[in-house]
Amino acid sequence: MTTGRPGRVVVLGAVVVLAATGCAQATAGSARPNEEAADAITVEAGITAFQEHFEKLGDEHAKVYNFLNYGDIQLTTEHESRKYGDPPITVLERRRADESDTSVVLHPPDDPVDYVRLDERHAHLAPTPWVSTPTIYSNGFETCFLLTAWLACHLDNAIAQTKLEAPDRQPEQSRKTEDGVEVTTGALLGLMIDEGFIGIPPERQDEVTAQMRDEVVPVVIRLDEEMRFTGFEIRGKVDDGKTQPLELQIGYEVLGKAKADDFPEKPAASELTAITDKAAADKFWEDFNSREPAG
Repeated sequence: MTTGRPGRVVVLGAVVVLAATGCAQATAGSARPNEEAADAITVEAGITAFQEHFEKLGDEHAKVYNFLNYGDIQLTTEHESRKYGDPPITVLERRRADESDTSVVLHPPDDPVDYVRLDERHAHLAPTPWVSTPTIYSNGFETCFLLTAWLACHLDNAIAQTKLEAPDRQPEQSRKTEDGVEVTTGALLGLMIDEGFIGIPPERQDEVTAQMRDEVVPVVIRLDEEMRFTGFEIRGKVDDGKTQPLELQIGYEVLGKAKADDFPEKPAASELTAITDKAAADKFWEDFNSREPAG
């Protein structure tokens, strides 16, 4: 994510207020251009706040939900993450709509391994409830490696690239809410698929037509009254009238601050299967992230 200039959101917020005041006094013939200019300023400020939130991710408890309906592909998944401290401890929980339990991925501060508690669907991957693998943070913590924040990083890429490829079709809208401000931008469906957060298996992605890939899907970024990021939502139905439509709803919610006592203890040795070989670890993660893992 690109780095915003210090203080930019506050300054732009003040400009928005002035622009909105001007709109209230303008004649009917000049109001629309002023409103569009104010929207553009607010949207830019919202995107900057979104980027800066993840560039400086603090002690956060967040949730990501993912709904996809595309022919016989139906996906409803929810992840919750917590990050605390510096160097941080992180935990990620995964739930699926058709499952009663959750999996957990725990990373203690500066630990060389990550600890994975298996859910029922993946329990056959090890003879113990927990598995350890070499940590993804081997070179230190990186925000975009935490799965919930990973979504935000790749969405940011898709929004930025859409601004280059389809600027005339990318929305620039804003509205006041009871809690603050919502700004609407958008990203091309094809770019979001390429960024990897639309859950269509790679072998099925060719089914999405060029016309559908070229559709801009709205992205709503939510901010509080002080223009601090509180979440986003991607929602749309893409239908070219020739093939099966694609419905998606993907969101990120800031639930609050994580606390030191939010994290499970490391598993005991008797509960743990250690995977140290890279190829074996890669195979484990492939199976763990599959809905129908190979036995």
